Amino acid sequence: MSKSRWSILTILVLLAADLTFAQTSQEPQAPTPNKHAGMHHNGESTDQHLQMLSEKLNLTDDQKAKLRPILQDQMQQMKTVREDSSLSQEQKRTKMKSIHESSHDQINAVLTPEQQAKFEQMRKEQMEKHKGMQEGKMEHE
Repeated sequence: MSKSRWSILTILVLLAADLTFAQTSQEPQAPTPNKHAGMHHNGESTDQHLQMLSEKLNLTDDQKAKLRPILQDQMQQMKTVREDSSLSQEQKRTKMKSIHESSHDQINAVLTPEQQAKFEQMRKEQMEKHKGMQEGKMEHE
């Protein structure tokens, strides 16, 4: 697997793990102004995610039309996994990792090489941001 796919996969796994841990937290969470908050939780977030990708990657209308069902399917699959109480946290992480991997392969297939490079950079930045947030959480525990 290419270096970029591993990076993207790592980011997605970390984000999925964070979402999973946030759901199991006993403390109520304050709403966040982050425009990606709530992503993967409702139909509107598909549009928000697509809009963000469109702005950052300068997607064509054809690419948007191809990406929308991929994103919708990914979000529905993630919701199903999160809501499956028969799965352990580790099983959920494994399934989410697989869903993300499949979705990102499909997304990359729609993007041009230039867009793929930009998408990879976005994922690296998100991974660094997420890593910093995780380190901050550990310091407070």
